[in-house]
Amino acid sequence: MGGTSAAGGTVALRLASANVRECADDRAALRRVLAATGADVLCLQEVPTRIWTRHRATALARDLGLRTVALGRAGAGTAVLATDRVDVVAGAVRALPTPFWRGRRPVRRRGVAEVEVRVPGDDGAWAAVRVGSIHLGLDEAERHDHATRVCTTPPPGAGSAAGTPEILAGDLNEADGPARRYLCERLSDAAEQVGSTFPTFPARAPRRRIDAVLVDRRVTVERVWTPDVGADAVAATDHLVLVADLRVPLG
Repeated sequence: MGGTSAAGGTVALRLASANVRECADDRAALRRVLAATGADVLCLQEVPTRIWTRHRATALARDLGLRTVALGRAGAGTAVLATDRVDVVAGAVRALPTPFWRGRRPVRRRGVAEVEVRVPGDDGAWAAVRVGSIHLGLDEAERHDHATRVCTTPPPGAGSAAGTPEILAGDLNEADGPARRYLCERLSDAAEQVGSTFPTFPARAPRRRIDAVLVDRRVTVERVWTPDVGADAVAATDHLVLVADLRVPLG
């Protein structure tokens, strides 16, 4: 993203979030869609982590020219990638408690990928921000429990300053419900801030707004959008990609 200069004590940060559905669709289209975001920080969900498919995640980051700063099996498919523009202070993934079975059906593992980054402004100034990529589950009670857990623990190795702004981005698997309401008591829905709410799932005929970028109220939201990439949007994955242009306060 262009424009590294600070304005009004803030610095620009472009963040995108995408559920990539195990990179199982048209991977060339997926690369084009994600490249079109021009994101400094990219939060991913459903990244392939199985031993026979996890090469797709590293190949995706390489093709986009991004660094993988938080990825691993404990994150259950959540990941954070970043450009060289941002300085990564810490990055980690952690598992969220999930039963192996619900009734007679296996339950997908859940986790969160978390990073702390510093974004450069003018004259050596930096803006620090913590970012989490989340993918909540299909059970309402589990979603709420996991929402409470991701809001309370910074990534290992992160700075101890309580004042570091936070951003959560990902697939909430609910348009309205206890988990989303809990998160929005603590963070602000970026799309609602700028009056740019639109359904994100399924990509072919979007009906539900289940993907979100949620920001600390000290973070200014300038724009929330999805790339205009024609047929690639449907070929790439089953969710629309969310992009948020933000301004983060300088530390």
